[in-house]
Amino acid sequence: MFQQHFNTIGSTQVFLKENLDRLKTKDDDILISCSEQTNGIGRKGNSWDTFPNSLAMSFTIKPNDKPSLTPIEIGVLAVRFFHKHFNKELFLKWPNDILTSDGKKCGGILCQYIDERTVIVGFGINLGKLNTGAHSDYRHGLGSVDNALVLSSEDQENLSKKLYEEFLSFRYHDVNELIRDFNLHCAHLNKEVFIFEDGKDYIGTFKGLGENGEALVLINSTLYHFLSSSLTIL
Repeated sequence: MFQQHFNTIGSTQVFLKENLDRLKTKDDDILISCSEQTNGIGRKGNSWDTFPNSLAMSFTIKPNDKPSLTPIEIGVLAVRFFHKHFNKELFLKWPNDILTSDGKKCGGILCQYIDERTVIVGFGINLGKLNTGAHSDYRHGLGSVDNALVLSSEDQENLSKKLYEEFLSFRYHDVNELIRDFNLHCAHLNKEVFIFEDGKDYIGTFKGLGENGEALVLINSTLYHFLSSSLTIL
């Protein structure tokens, strides 16, 4: 494994993608982490706000046997990591958000498929003390894993490495097992949700994941499959 940690960087994901060929001469498993990210990238081109006492990192990983399940797998492994090491119960919101126990967004995952051996994963999480300031526009609120925690730059570097090692070491090869574990940590299983896809709005009951990681939503007695959408818990 090769890790490069920055005190400040625009985007760990942009840096990793632009320097991937060079970095791969050092190792196939590459982690770019930072203490401050000034231009983080979220899903569908949105920005990702990085706060003090957070982890902001991008890394390479082999795709799940079903590539579309890769962000689901990363989310499940992350929730398990923070429960094991911080004794905090976190939850998942399809397709790529991590929520606190009171339903506030504290983390997110963004995957870029490069080839059959490589996905670049952008991962950000508010781990410690959070000063929300004017950031009150988060759909599900803004939270952190442990609001009493203060992290040094060294903490951020070491915890990013520890989390990446967890992602590399504990992979899912059984689709049913992964879907089962996602459902165990899902914040909205069997709850009413709002789905936005291709310019259309849908309201229904979230019933779990399909075999490719798609959302299964029951709408007027019909089960719909949504592969890449925006979801809000109602």
